[in-house]
Amino acid sequence: MNPVETIIFMKQMFGWRMVLDILLIASAMFFLYRTLLHLGTWKIVAGILIAMAVFFVASILDLKGIEWIYSNVSHVAVIALIVIFQPELRKVFERAASVRRAEIGNRSEELSTIVSESLIKLAQQRRGAIVVISGREPLREWISGGFMIDAEPSFPLIMSIFDPNSPGHDGAMIIKNGRISRFGVRLPISQSARLSENYGTRHHAAMGLCEKSDALIIVVSEERGLLSTFQKGAIRKVKDPEEIKKIILTYWKEITSNPFEIKKRGKKTPFIFQMVVSIALAVVFWTMLVVAQ
Repeated sequence: MNPVETIIFMKQMFGWRMVLDILLIASAMFFLYRTLLHLGTWKIVAGILIAMAVFFVASILDLKGIEWIYSNVSHVAVIALIVIFQPELRKVFERAASVRRAEIGNRSEELSTIVSESLIKLAQQRRGAIVVISGREPLREWISGGFMIDAEPSFPLIMSIFDPNSPGHDGAMIIKNGRISRFGVRLPISQSARLSENYGTRHHAAMGLCEKSDALIIVVSEERGLLSTFQKGAIRKVKDPEEIKKIILTYWKEITSNPFEIKKRGKKTPFIFQMVVSIALAVVFWTMLVVAQ
């Protein structure tokens, strides 16, 4: 290739098409990594990446034996990977088609309906309850006691948790990432004068937690059969399931687009790091293809 042809080749390869090509490859790598990491199969992918690194090194060092093994096994390996990762590949295409966003919306509606109807029923039966919907800020340092459960919310389960014969009915129930994580939890009592002495211990405990965190707390009064929500140090009285449901959905929209995978604040650095690594890997991959061609 003479100098003129080399210059023409360089102009063709290193233009806006190259940038677009690398960005698309990086996006695909990042999306695949996040999906497989979420599905818990990253260890298998790590093994595959190590095998690819070995092949890359073997190609540079011109190791004929390794190259022969890879060239003859690669076709069978591709078919095996498709079989092994069949469920994961289905999830990848589902997420790419934005099916997951619709499912999240449906699950949010379903969960808010379950919680609101359960609380209204408890209020009608004059059974006290405290439901804490966790936000971005961790609650670990403000709560104590209780029982681990990690269960899918349901009307019968919530009613049984706040049954007077339940060992944890006097405590709070924690909903985190769309699941009931704990019940029978003790909350910090408010030390401020925002509530009058006419309110009971449950209300003062709910106020104490909402003053220290971004959680949404809903209280059912055992004496009056009334419902109150606590958020950002303020109390609000509610009367019907639709109002409670609206408050819960609005709260989730304010803190996250996905209430079932709420991330803590201050965790953007790993996300940016993953994006940078994806772009770097895409550049390496693209360069290898150009050199090979």
